Amino acid sequence: MRATASSARRCVSAVTLQLVATLLGLMGTALVIVQALFWIPSRHANLAVLILTAFVPLIAAVVFALVPRRVEEDNAQGYSARAPMVWITLGLPVLLTILVMALVGIGGNFDKFAGLALLLAANSGRNLRDWVRALLLRAADTRP
Repeated sequence: MRATASSARRCVSAVTLQLVATLLGLMGTALVIVQALFWIPSRHANLAVLILTAFVPLIAAVVFALVPRRVEEDNAQGYSARAPMVWITLGLPVLLTILVMALVGIGGNFDKFAGLALLLAANSGRNLRDWVRALLLRAADTRP
């Protein structure tokens, strides 16, 4: 009984994993936008690019949902906490946030690194799409 309880604690549901990854990405995108608005001079932070960066997660989620897949998607409902997929999914938004904030802060110019900020936002959109997909898969499994 004890082995079953400890193995159940080490399992991360797909819904929780994607929700946390989405929130990390959205918070990272928001931090980058706030940094560009309040730390960087306005001539080095184009307002139109900042607005686009704010909307990219939603745009990316829709695009990732509509684009056909070439590879069959993973329908797993849970992952081991030690699985590389869990660490990559949670680590990528954090690492991208740190990288973008460091480069923008050191360089003093958001416009030069806007592509990385858009990559961070697009990754948030992909995680958002994966979270909605995991919710739908969970709902489909619970129906009789």
